Amino acid sequence: MNQIKQKLVAGLLLLLMITVITSPVVAGEIDDLRKQQNIINNQLEKLKNTLKQVDQEKKNVAQEIVELDQKLNEAQKELAATEAKLKETQAKLTNTMKELKDAEERVKEQQDDLNVRLRTMYKTGPVDYIEVILGSSSFSDFLTRLDMVQRIIEADKNLLAEFKVRQEEVAKKKAELEEQQRLIAAQRDTINARRAQIVAYRGNRQRLMAQLEEQKKEYELQVAKLQKDSENLRRQILAWEMQNKKGFFGTGVFRWPVPSSKTVTSDFGWRIHPIFKTRRFHDGVDIAAPTGADVLAADDGEVIFAGSYGGYGLTIIVSHGGGISTQYSHLSKILVGVGKKVLKGDKIGLVGSTGWSTGPHLHFSIIRDGEYVNPWNWLK
Repeated sequence: MNQIKQKLVAGLLLLLMITVITSPVVAGEIDDLRKQQNIINNQLEKLKNTLKQVDQEKKNVAQEIVELDQKLNEAQKELAATEAKLKETQAKLTNTMKELKDAEERVKEQQDDLNVRLRTMYKTGPVDYIEVILGSSSFSDFLTRLDMVQRIIEADKNLLAEFKVRQEEVAKKKAELEEQQRLIAAQRDTINARRAQIVAYRGNRQRLMAQLEEQKKEYELQVAKLQKDSENLRRQILAWEMQNKKGFFGTGVFRWPVPSSKTVTSDFGWRIHPIFKTRRFHDGVDIAAPTGADVLAADDGEVIFAGSYGGYGLTIIVSHGGGISTQYSHLSKILVGVGKKVLKGDKIGLVGSTGWSTGPHLHFSIIRDGEYVNPWNWLK
């Protein structure tokens, strides 16, 4: 981000340093104008790369936000499931605590009953046994009664033991549920903390996205200013060069510059720019063709520009005299130099995708007295 800001400051300083000359140009100033144009074109190329970086960073941040939204959704689902599990466990724990309370009461009741019997037997001593004997009608009846008393006492002991086992089981279950409740609550707290972190980070990413949007707007303003300056310079340079070409030496009938393709992907006029996504005027026609396809001179003329031309990439401009010239841009290779005399149909370059381009094609323009005109009025 610091590098991007540094580039922004450098671009603004350059804009302050460059003053475009709008007065009529004389021969002695043409070299200075070309130097200024090269500076502007180089800066435009840097801005283009910077914009690509900003767009890529925006794309990365947007993808992060999508992923964060997915994580938030997952965390919310986990949280809902955990809350449901916690509620279920709490309900089970409530029931178990009731069971435990019931078991404890039953143990206490049985303990009390047994204690009463034991205390009574302890206090009365053998009287109970005498009463049992005296109340017996026979010896066998005595043994029967004694066995019954012993069985009742033994049954009380066994029942008490069973109740105590049940009490221990319920207590163990209660402890397990309490531990399960503790673990689920801890899991819920962890999910809540993770969710809070995701929300905070997502907020940071959204703020960064807003900053990137602002930076992109600033860069696009720079690009628009530089393009305007470059256009002014280009018009002055072309006007000077055309004024120094005496008469019209072309045939006046322009041929199609890409013999291998007739496919026009973008026409002359207003359009949405494929890179900047803003409405801009398109000063030529784009002819789709494979990289390396032949580019031919549309008419007889002389090459007055051959080189890198800002957003147009590798470009050739051929003057046909009489204030008329043709422009061939986004080339992958230039095959002619400045001053070269060409004839209609001569191979002057190869199709490419240099400069501000989204794919291999030829950008073909016609310039009349420094102004772009509709190529369809000249093409035959």
